Amino acid sequence: AVENDRKMRTFGFHRAARQAAGNLDGETTALLEAYSRGVNDYFDDNAEDLPELFARLVLVPEPWTPADCILSWWHVGQFFATDGTRDLMHYRNLRQGRQPGRPNARGRGGRPGATGRRPPAPGHAPMPPDDSTAVVQRGDVSDAWLEKARAFLEEHGFAEDSVAASSTGSPGPKFSHAWVVDGKTTGTGAAVLVSDPQTPVANPSLFHEFHIQGRSFNARGIGVAGSPAILIGWNRRVAWGLTALGADQADLFRLKTDPERPDQYEFDGEWRAMEVLREEIRVKDGPAQSMTIRRTHLGPVVNEFAFAAPGDPPVALKRVPMCEPERETIRAALAMLRAGDVREFHAALADWRFPTANVVFGDAEGRIGFSLAGALPLRSPLALDAGSAAHDGSDSKHDWRAIIPHGLMPHVIQPGRGALFSGNHRPVGVFYPIPLGIRTGAMGDTVRSWRLRELLEGKTSLTPKQVLDVHYDAVNPARRT
Repeated sequence: AVENDRKMRTFGFHRAARQAAGNLDGETTALLEAYSRGVNDYFDDNAEDLPELFARLVLVPEPWTPADCILSWWHVGQFFATDGTRDLMHYRNLRQGRQPGRPNARGRGGRPGATGRRPPAPGHAPMPPDDSTAVVQRGDVSDAWLEKARAFLEEHGFAEDSVAASSTGSPGPKFSHAWVVDGKTTGTGAAVLVSDPQTPVANPSLFHEFHIQGRSFNARGIGVAGSPAILIGWNRRVAWGLTALGADQADLFRLKTDPERPDQYEFDGEWRAMEVLREEIRVKDGPAQSMTIRRTHLGPVVNEFAFAAPGDPPVALKRVPMCEPERETIRAALAMLRAGDVREFHAALADWRFPTANVVFGDAEGRIGFSLAGALPLRSPLALDAGSAAHDGSDSKHDWRAIIPHGLMPHVIQPGRGALFSGNHRPVGVFYPIPLGIRTGAMGDTVRSWRLRELLEGKTSLTPKQVLDVHYDAVNPARRT
């Protein structure tokens, strides 16, 4: 517990959550305060009947706050995201001439990649990406939209021939699927959506089901205990489902320091002072432990948790959501609750920051859509191995250039094919020029998306019952013929 406490304090989740809560608009703050009052009222009204764990550990609930609503979401969000702490190892491997990414190698998040094909053997050319499996096809986007994406890259220093393919970075997740069928295909006039989050069983559970209602929203679904945000659910007009995208939102930066200048680092030719924080960790039935945290403008110094080797420089962690406290996912979550159709829902996703996700959605008028969601950094064109190795932290030219604008994220509304689905597979074809920092379905399908494609493609109509039958066929091998 102490080790985990040290890590969370060093990364700065709680400090950043308080800062993010302080930056919220008045309406969002008022809603989170109302939610927090409900939590606290329950604790007050049931002080003598709390779960057994409180008595066993002699704990008294602290008052719940809007910052806690944000922090609880971030905490579970880490399950679906890499943390960047392996970047220094990867940098050492590159310097020593070792080739990462061989078969059976584990990625930055500690999970193997999830693609529909076996990785190529050493010495063999990699298989080309299979664009036919991508969710967003070339015909779904306009020439003008692609030109805006290329202009965005050029604006931030990328030459046209220097852009890496979008399938780079961390290995992707290997669970969950979601799909939606439009009203014409179902024959009901309304879209039908299925979302199956195949997350491991845990106690306590990652998610819980709840119904939330206010003057301007009325929705039901699953979310994180302690937060009013609904991850998968529906209101009276729109339904939505998600699968993990697993995009890389965290990087290590190698700092330039000098023993003669303690607690300082050089950046753009100037020496800057680190912010030094000293904290004490109280330990039950044991002595308190003290710790020192050093922070830079790039993020906290995290060598203790970054697999540092003797001789490695100090490294700072820059990570969404802590690095942009002026924007917060809760704004998107509340706007999603209020959405009246697929276009309003897609607009609501603009404020979704963490974790990254593939989102499918449909509305009562039968329209459907798909979009990536999350704050995806555009790394420097000088970044090593598409940004998966620790960056040079002494010069701004190696820093992130921007966050990809929501309007330029891969998305499609009301495609002619009548159905959209995500099985953690390739979200967009190689025609898309902006690197997304993912390997999800680099070659094309996952097993789950392949099965959904087999079941859905070629069907001109699906009743709601058949929609569910397809779902059961996709997840239950015993039903397959």
